[in-house]
Amino acid sequence: MDTKPNLNDLIGKDLKDFKIVQMTEVYRVDDDERKSSPLGFFKDPNIAKVFAGAQTDANWHKTAPAFVLTDGTVGYVIGQSEPVKLFNDEEEAVNLRKKAVAKLSPEERKLLGFED
Repeated sequence: MDTKPNLNDLIGKDLKDFKIVQMTEVYRVDDDERKSSPLGFFKDPNIAKVFAGAQTDANWHKTAPAFVLTDGTVGYVIGQSEPVKLFNDEEEAVNLRKKAVAKLSPEERKLLGFED
């Protein structure tokens, strides 16, 4: 019988101010589509996908789910020993909205109610 705990069973459990949560990693890939460098982790997978797509070289950025041990400030990917960068989903969502609106013409911004 396997006595190893299932990581899904540990999600959200308090581990002395740390808990395991499922997040979405945004990372850059190389020519062979292998992960070359992580950018950071998001709680909301939709924001992670928009963030990856908003990069100037978006074709080289992918997302994937990951289990992260975190206290909300610092996080560690399960199976890695280096700390990871955690993004503030709300701040990044505001930044991504601003970038999206900036791409619109003045007429489109006015039509959508972003300008008077």
